[in-house]
Amino acid sequence: PFSPAELVQLGNALTQLGAKHAGRFMEIFQEQLALAIPRMTREECELVSPTLAFSQLMHDPLRRAFLERCAAVDAGHALPEFAAGAAPDIAEYQRESDHRRRRVKHFRNIFVVEASVRKETWSFFTSLPADVRTYLDRVHAASGALQHEGPSVLAQQIADVLGQLGVVCDLARTAGPLSLHVVAKATNPRAEAGEVVYECNDVQAFYAVRQDDKGSGPQPTAQTRFRHKLLGRLGVQLTHINGYEWQQMSEAQRVNYMVKLQSLQ
Repeated sequence: PFSPAELVQLGNALTQLGAKHAGRFMEIFQEQLALAIPRMTREECELVSPTLAFSQLMHDPLRRAFLERCAAVDAGHALPEFAAGAAPDIAEYQRESDHRRRRVKHFRNIFVVEASVRKETWSFFTSLPADVRTYLDRVHAASGALQHEGPSVLAQQIADVLGQLGVVCDLARTAGPLSLHVVAKATNPRAEAGEVVYECNDVQAFYAVRQDDKGSGPQPTAQTRFRHKLLGRLGVQLTHINGYEWQQMSEAQRVNYMVKLQSLQ
């Protein structure tokens, strides 16, 4: 049998690929996951991607059991801080550093899952046990303290062009547990909103184009679609800029493109 971590990694990969599953495979996977969930550690709970948590591979009873396990192990608990002052024990410092590095990579998953449970499936949320709802409320409150993940190269390039146009940009804004890419001041006097939120879809946001799919453009990954849907639920209206189109533009074309986008918002 697979370990909990192996099952989660398999489920993450399959759901992020948008794979379709045979009925027998789903039955066996769900049986194994039901056995694994009660044994999951905090790190293994945090390893579960939102695409897996809201996929067919994790139906409502499994999702309920998973959230109950997250509450039991306090998944999403604040990352440990290194003690200041006294010189640390080298071996202990190395262990804590390795533990922190492993958690940092997937730590935000729990906060995204919580936001999705609350925004997408309110009736499911209200049906959870009281202690699980209390845990999710703590996660929700803590999401406001999450640090921005930092701008991508594409987001920085777009902000630089907007800066040349005299447009004020914010590269450190968040919406719930998600980091926004570029939030720019609206320059159209008829704009309904005072800001434009640019979603910078770089190469990692799309599946690779197969040779037999040359006639169609790149398709967004399941993770990208999940992010966009959740941002919409959070009330964020996105203006998309695709990296594969941006990279084909000259500097002058990029400036003209951003002038046009700003004028349309």
